[in-house]
Amino acid sequence: MKKNIMIINTDREAAQIVKDNLACPSTNILCVSSMHEALLSFMDKKFCLVILDACISAEDDHKLLKAMRKARTTPILILSSQFCHIERLEVLQAGAHAYIGYPYSLEECLAQAQALMQLYCDLKPQKEVCYTLAFGKNLIIDPLTRQVQLNGQNLQLTRKEFDLLFCLASNPGQIFSREQLYNQVWDEHAAYNVDDVVKSQIRLLRQKLSVAGKEYIKNVWGVGYRFHSEPDDE
Repeated sequence: MKKNIMIINTDREAAQIVKDNLACPSTNILCVSSMHEALLSFMDKKFCLVILDACISAEDDHKLLKAMRKARTTPILILSSQFCHIERLEVLQAGAHAYIGYPYSLEECLAQAQALMQLYCDLKPQKEVCYTLAFGKNLIIDPLTRQVQLNGQNLQLTRKEFDLLFCLASNPGQIFSREQLYNQVWDEHAAYNVDDVVKSQIRLLRQKLSVAGKEYIKNVWGVGYRFHSEPDDE
């Protein structure tokens, strides 16, 4: 599986230099130049490294770091045009894993990037522990046996229905777009109409969960879906 890397830099030429030196058959590298584009891409794909050039603005850099750190544990490398102890402390506290200040060599940047990716990939399998999700006594989801109990009764789900439910229930309250859910659950190239595929599976899953008389999966209009761990009665 290829490693996804995102480079965030308003200087496209500088970003391209880093990209060219990190590029290899085992990597997919995306270059973006704005905070908005970076967040959309970060939530849409799984990255094993983010390289952020601290040149958007200090305030936006910190907002972006905190948003990324809240969502995922992806390592973040900060490149700065200066070396400032205060800035270094602030970005590390905001969620960055490493900080390289000017003057630095391209070799140092690449070595740090490779080290962060290696550490992340080595630790990742240990983080992805399958554990049972229990929401009171009403809903119990066991990923090891792929069984779901609803009000004490086994719920028969298809493979995709189970994967959708586990993905949503593992992140209660988090909003997922249809495209994000498709990328998480379907291990294949994007379908002709991703929206219809996901909507259809969500509808079938909701029908099966509805026997509990509660609405576990909520629509977030214009965005996607989220799981409610304490659902309202239907």
